[in-house]
Amino acid sequence: MNTLFKQRAVQILTFGYLLGVSCYVWIYTTGLVDTLYNYLWGLVFLGVLPVLGGISGILISRNWGFLSSALGRAILFFSAGVAVWGVGGVIYSYYNIALAIEVPYPSIADLFFVLSIPFLIVGLINLGKGIGGGYKLRALRGKAIFAIIPLFIIATSYHYFTSVSGDGFASFTDASILEIVLDFLYSIQDALLITTIALIYGLSYRVFGGRFKQPINLLFVAFLFYYLTDFAYSYTVKQETYYVANWVDLLYLSTMFLISIGVNALDIQGITSRMRSELVMFAPRANEAINKLILEIIGRQASIMGLVAWDEAMKVPGLTIDMKNNNLSVEGDPKIVLGQLVGRYEGLFGNASLQICKDVARKFFSQLPQEQIPEILK
Repeated sequence: MNTLFKQRAVQILTFGYLLGVSCYVWIYTTGLVDTLYNYLWGLVFLGVLPVLGGISGILISRNWGFLSSALGRAILFFSAGVAVWGVGGVIYSYYNIALAIEVPYPSIADLFFVLSIPFLIVGLINLGKGIGGGYKLRALRGKAIFAIIPLFIIATSYHYFTSVSGDGFASFTDASILEIVLDFLYSIQDALLITTIALIYGLSYRVFGGRFKQPINLLFVAFLFYYLTDFAYSYTVKQETYYVANWVDLLYLSTMFLISIGVNALDIQGITSRMRSELVMFAPRANEAINKLILEIIGRQASIMGLVAWDEAMKVPGLTIDMKNNNLSVEGDPKIVLGQLVGRYEGLFGNASLQICKDVARKFFSQLPQEQIPEILK
């Protein structure tokens, strides 16, 4: 993450966030409530800024394979969730500024707000695939986590929904059908979001690591913030203390900023448009067992991280990848080349990437001389 703040998108987002915090402090200290300044703050920092952050992340997802890889899909859906939420913020501000009316409930803005969480959940599921959450499910402990955590969280969210945030289900007597549906969707989706966070993190926190461990941890923190901020928003609305640009909106601003920064921290440099187009058409042949093993390792990693897997493989000395002739071969010491290839993947996502390599290698042990198998795969 040392080079994170050298990225232009991150610099813009950080400047926008700090400006938003500064403006919030001014609004808070001057006691402004329901003024044009409040509404403009909401438009810029809860609308435009998240949309920009989402667009930035969508562009980054191309380097990870877009929809063709688990991490590409994770980044894409995270970013789409932020962008969709930002569109909701713009529409919300439209009611306040252009129409000069109190935002109705439900409104068109709610449609976008409620759509953002499914995007985030789908992104989390794909992130779990990429960082090794599935491996823990093979163990009894992992299966226990998978069974117990959802029950606990659903029970807790039910208590929150019926007791903490309002008058419980009795409040539905004066609500329209659409209000009831949206209330259920908001609460159920929040429960699903925190459940997914707990499951993915609980199943993978000891597996994933490497270069991208910190950005992934940052994303988990951001999603936890999202859940808690939704809780705070519901509470202040029920207590009739919410207004645009209050402390809850500052939490929303911080949440969207953290998600955007976490996604941008997953950016990987060096994959040009030309290289991307060449790799998409690349279908290498491999004859010897060692070459087949390396090809399958790269292929499995590519299903997780997209073209990044090929980009990392090209940096391994002694591994020749000839895109013009569709050929892959080991020119150096097979044991050293294979060990360095696995090491590069392990450096990205730690044991999660290493486990994938080991799973592939087991199928080739009987075909390879023992002196060609590095210790890291045994």
